Amino acid sequence: MEIQTKKGSIDIHKPDTATLKQLQNILTYGVMPFKQTFNGADFGVVMQCGEQEVYCLKQQPLEVERKQAEQLFQLQHFMIMDAYCRYIKIGFSGAYLASPYLRQRDNGLWEAGVSHFIFPSDNEKVYSEKSFGKAYDNQFGSGATNMFMAFVDSFKQAFAESKLTMPQYFGIDIRPRSHLKSLAMYFMVVGSDVFCLRTNLREQEDVAWTILASGGIDKVYHLPAFPMTINESDLNEAKGRT
Repeated sequence: MEIQTKKGSIDIHKPDTATLKQLQNILTYGVMPFKQTFNGADFGVVMQCGEQEVYCLKQQPLEVERKQAEQLFQLQHFMIMDAYCRYIKIGFSGAYLASPYLRQRDNGLWEAGVSHFIFPSDNEKVYSEKSFGKAYDNQFGSGATNMFMAFVDSFKQAFAESKLTMPQYFGIDIRPRSHLKSLAMYFMVVGSDVFCLRTNLREQEDVAWTILASGGIDKVYHLPAFPMTINESDLNEAKGRT
């Protein structure tokens, strides 16, 4: 399949066995292939195994009214796509899933921030010969801090070159997946590859495709998936060990 945009075409591929195995190996609890399609999804991205959850870095902005939060949610989605185009050129080999989220506070206002799920590979590179220390490596694995800081730099560049005002983020917190209520797991990158996790590609509705094409991306894997919880007994299957 091919998606046509104003900035060029993008070939859509199904992940082959080797690509799926790579993803299963890198993600903490892997990816579960479904025996049959369920609500448009063929896979489950495992976010919880037994009682253990996948954690993320939550980049939290100021609280706002619902309408403004929804606008910010959409803007961050577009800027994440722009940032991905820049980030993959750096050369990390692990997986990175940046997702906008909406979360209502007790006072009735809304957070519209970005969650960063980071999955380093065994031998991640040092970002641009700069070391940002290992502030998040204990939680997410060796190299995660450099991956995060590299993505944040790309995210800032996306706003700057679009001449848009970047939201004022005031905190970076480590949170489990369940802490974030409405989470948009639309696209992720693994090495230099882009994966669309949506069950529906939304090629006509989502400007993300034009942003990707503009950023030089001409191939995307379609992995229609839902976040899911598995039992510990299913972990070997999700990690591709069976």
